[in-house]
Amino acid sequence: MSELIALDHLYAPSLYWFTYRYHSGLIAATDRTPSNPTLADLSWVQQQYQQVFSALGVEGELGSTWQNYQESNKNCDLLKNPELESGRQYEDFAIPDKNLEGFIYPQSLHDAYGLNLNLYYPENPGGDRLPIAELNQFNPQACFKPPTTPPFGYLGQTLLLTAYLDIPRPANLRDLEPSAHQCWQQFFKLETLEPLPRLYRAAEFWGGYLYEYGNPEDDLTVNPYGHLMIWFFFDGNTSSILERCYWELPELLLYYHKIAWSFCESRHDYEKADQIVNQNESKLETFNTQYLQNQDNAVLTATEITELKITLKSLLKTSLSYSQQLRNLEYARNTIAINHRNYLAILDQMEQLAQTPLEALRVFGEKEAVTFQDQITADLNYFRHGSGLLDTAIASIRGLVEIDQAERDRHLQDEIQAIGVGIATGAILASSAGLLTQRWHWPSRDRLLPPHPFLIAVLGSSVIALLTWRWMKHILNQRRCLKR
Repeated sequence: MSELIALDHLYAPSLYWFTYRYHSGLIAATDRTPSNPTLADLSWVQQQYQQVFSALGVEGELGSTWQNYQESNKNCDLLKNPELESGRQYEDFAIPDKNLEGFIYPQSLHDAYGLNLNLYYPENPGGDRLPIAELNQFNPQACFKPPTTPPFGYLGQTLLLTAYLDIPRPANLRDLEPSAHQCWQQFFKLETLEPLPRLYRAAEFWGGYLYEYGNPEDDLTVNPYGHLMIWFFFDGNTSSILERCYWELPELLLYYHKIAWSFCESRHDYEKADQIVNQNESKLETFNTQYLQNQDNAVLTATEITELKITLKSLLKTSLSYSQQLRNLEYARNTIAINHRNYLAILDQMEQLAQTPLEALRVFGEKEAVTFQDQITADLNYFRHGSGLLDTAIASIRGLVEIDQAERDRHLQDEIQAIGVGIATGAILASSAGLLTQRWHWPSRDRLLPPHPFLIAVLGSSVIALLTWRWMKHILNQRRCLKR
């Protein structure tokens, strides 16, 4: 039966900090996008490093390597991975009073900046022992905690803590879980474990035990501590494997964070689209009951037509917002698919360098990344029915308004024609009324007398009006044919 192991110290602990932010490229806009979004630039990279240096008490500014990095990249539109002929462009630093050493490795990885910092106790038999209670000296002023309000384009960060243990490797990796929890509690100087993200995965990795905290589906509002990993070594072989493939790790974690960030963003788009659907279901149900299923075929009133027009405008606005959410979901799925392939490709390279499988890291590429794509695909299939419903509702309201508007226009035309006939008749009678006082006789068989002048005026005016109407109708018909 296994027993939980409580540690009180570590040997040669080493902290690796990886943080990422977009510096170029297209980022789908959301409701949470600031009004004036700006992506990262070199000043942001320098600011992040300098902030950590200030907290750690590293004296001076970033050195010549940083200046060379700026010079080599300041004129580039699409920055490349900063490599020098003599090797990778990183800069060492030391904190003698704390017996700490480290290096920074700034990179421009495709469309994002990758900040990599390593802080470690040098391996020194008898002189590299650190009590777990003092792990906070790796994180003074909480300098490695993710930002409370992340800047635009911020992708996330990973903290990897490695350490040797002077005990035989336990048969059950769960035996060291309490010690792993305690390490992060002391690192962030927390009174309890409650604020920390839960243990997400534990695995045997290269002869050591790896414990991963933080669900990749959670953003900083749910998990304010980011992606955490702690790796216990039991012999030197584990660290030597890490050294062989370490320089590929920043790019691998970039793809991890792009996938996780895109899926988190897609959840906000999903919620927005679902909210739109729920808000409009009641409107569409009311419309269906009052108008489409109504057996009364009476012409709509002017008030009802006005209300339908208002509803139509609201649905058109809603349809635009809904289409934007579907576009964002599609963009997130494509982004995940691209970075999923990149993740697996760089993982293959790391396995070749390490000359051993990386099963603990491959799980994310073969499980979560695939699940994320499937989930977004299912969301799109579900919401496309809602998009069709909106289009049908808009078309139905348009048709109903047009039909009833045409019916009202026809009634109006009939009234105008009736009024026109009445006016024309009244005009004819009015213009002929002066002839009523004249003496007249009806034609008889004995005498061929002309009709009365009034009768001649009325009949003549009517004939002229009829001929004029026929002529104008003929002209209008010809014009309509020419327009066609």
